Amino acid sequence: MSLKILKILTVISFLLITWSGPHIGGPFGLYLILGLLGNISSIIQAGVILVILILFLYSSYKSFHKYDLYLFLVGGVILMIPICSHINTVFTHYKNKGDNVFFLTLIPFLLLYGITLLKIYKQKMKFNSNDNKI
Repeated sequence: MSLKILKILTVISFLLITWSGPHIGGPFGLYLILGLLGNISSIIQAGVILVILILFLYSSYKSFHKYDLYLFLVGGVILMIPICSHINTVFTHYKNKGDNVFFLTLIPFLLLYGITLLKIYKQKMKFNSNDNKI
């Protein structure tokens, strides 16, 4: 699978992570849109995550750059913040009783993100070896 398709699938799988709660549930993409309509902290959080996802998509449509690995490493860590927050909520408040859908939709994102990161790393190593030959 090409690196471009993997980057796009990573973004789509992140937006489709679905979680449920006592009052509201749905895909994470919906939470991002609704976050832009909330208070200032939710606007900042949603804005940062949307910028990272847009940068991921932008990097998939341009030629490979040596900073793509760092973009995906830092961006992935930032994207893991709301995921880890929800995992903490499931383990503490729900007492492991709920949100099987969240974990089932999280697995494709983690797999695609890991494969994409590995391919970017291999591409960067190839890019660096070509620079050393010149």
